[in-house]
Amino acid sequence: MGRRSNGTGVEPLKSCIRVTFVWQGKRCRETLDLAPTPANIKATERLMARVFKEIELGIFDYDSTFPKSSRAAGSGGFTSYANDWLETLTAEKSTMQGYTAAIAKIWGPAFGERQLANIKPSEIKREIAKLAKRVSGKTVNNNLIPLRGVFETAVDDGLIDRSPLERIRNLSHQAPMPDPFDREEMERILAYLRDHFDEQVWNWYEFAFGTGMRPSEQIVVQWSDIDWKRRTIRVQRARVRHVLKSTKTRSARDVDLTSRMLAVLQRQKAHSFMRGADTPIFINPVTNTPWPDVQDQRKLYFHPALRALGIRSRDAYQTRHTYATTALMAGVNPAYISRQLGHRSAAMLFKHYSKWIDGADGGREAAKLEVLYSGVENGAARTGQA
Repeated sequence: MGRRSNGTGVEPLKSCIRVTFVWQGKRCRETLDLAPTPANIKATERLMARVFKEIELGIFDYDSTFPKSSRAAGSGGFTSYANDWLETLTAEKSTMQGYTAAIAKIWGPAFGERQLANIKPSEIKREIAKLAKRVSGKTVNNNLIPLRGVFETAVDDGLIDRSPLERIRNLSHQAPMPDPFDREEMERILAYLRDHFDEQVWNWYEFAFGTGMRPSEQIVVQWSDIDWKRRTIRVQRARVRHVLKSTKTRSARDVDLTSRMLAVLQRQKAHSFMRGADTPIFINPVTNTPWPDVQDQRKLYFHPALRALGIRSRDAYQTRHTYATTALMAGVNPAYISRQLGHRSAAMLFKHYSKWIDGADGGREAAKLEVLYSGVENGAARTGQA
């Protein structure tokens, strides 16, 4: 958020300056194409002092004062206001990219520079219906987030009395179920990667299957994150769309390393260990530099391996799900698995993997029900015979 100068109506933003004032009973906002330097802020404060005085004397001329304004007499246009709203955010880069794209490609073209007060809920619903024909319900809901933010801020600014989205609910959608590989498929995939590609590709995917780390986390783990004595690796950062950030849950965790995972790290030492403790463990074998993102591994190695083996195509993120389901089927405590995966609570594990939790007992619980209801059935039959 910008640092508003008290009483001046001047608000420095990231790359421009915004001014706010009340004229003819309406709150007006203008964005000036000025870098928020101390000199420009002072000049804008002088400008606003003159604006306030002219409004007080009744001689304020909106058009001559703000000739580049896209707003009609201070009424406010949607696209301009939405872009101003984007300037106030301090979200992660990936989030900002999504919000900016939604405004530029969906809501801006739909509403243009219309007054916010004139945009009706029925119009927004119509745009939602059109959008829902092209993308998933989850994507629609994600695109609604910045639209809600724009109108909620307009309410706070006094431009409108209530948001037209107040009674518009998100679309219901079914989250995709985990689609893990079974143990045999996992071993076949790893064997193929070992035999057909550079050793580092094999190392990457064996570590992914054996730790359950998110690809965005694994790509930036460093040698300094390993505690060789305790046999753990600390997961405390991620890289999304080339940007380094905190983990998804914004908390670090220590993942236990099995002997097999320690063997992976021993193999990988030959490729990157001597680069220093604070460098990524896994690097691109072609460029000999850290992976920029997690797309190349999938496109160049993982999916070709699935096709060659005749295994049904799935996203490489399923390595994480495979770790969870394999552990559950082996009878590992769900709470322990949840901590390894970095879930906020074990409830997340039960929500996504209940099918495999139920299957981990080898059918014992189902057998109990079978005996129970078989007994009821037999008893009913005996009663009928009597």
